This record gives sequence, C-alpha cells and structure tokens, in this order.
Amino acid sequence: MKPYITLFFGLFVIWTGLLRSIEAQAFKPNAFYFCLAMGLIAIVAAFIYRLDRASLATCLAVASGAMVLGFYLYCFIKQPEKDANIRVGLVIVAAFGQLALVLLPNRKS
Repeated sequence: MKPYITLFFGLFVIWTGLLRSIEAQAFKPNAFYFCLAMGLIAIVAAFIYRLDRASLATCLAVASGAMVLGFYLYCFIKQPEKDANIRVGLVIVAAFGQLALVLLPNRKS
C-alpha cells in the first residue's frame, strides 16, 4: 500500500505546482519547480518501495512529505489572504495522510 500512496502523493504534488500556474494564468517557476522536485522525490521513493528497500524509501518519502507539509503550512500561516484556498488545504491534508501512512509500522503476517 505504501508505494501506491507515495506514488499518488508525488503525482498530486506535481499537479499542485501546475495548478498554481493555471490559477495565476502565468508561469510560476518557484511553485512549479518546488512541486516538481518534491513530487519526483516521492515518485522515486515509491519505486524504491517496490524494490524492497523500505528504509531508504521511507527516508525519501518522509523528507518529501515533511518539506511539502512545512512549506505549505508556512505559506498558509504567513499569508492566509493569498494562500488560504482549496489547493493549499488539499496539499496539507495529503501530506499529513502520506506521512501518517509511511510512518506506520508494517503489518506482520
């Protein structure tokens, strides 16, 4: 389950960076490149999960999720009049969910 959620999170973060440019009707390179980098790190972590390298994948997934969560919480708190919208709220919820899932212990069979 962890690789699929991490892959979905990475794709969602990349989509969020693209959506910022679409909303502003202009290319926003900071948002796009930040989201692209964090999304690609999460996607790489998802593929590493599939290679049964759980500790490395968890480190990458936590790093990506924590950076996304920290950045968007900072933006949400610092400039609520500009960044208090559905896109930011969904990314914050997705980052919390992804971090919670990744940090849960594996199920014993």
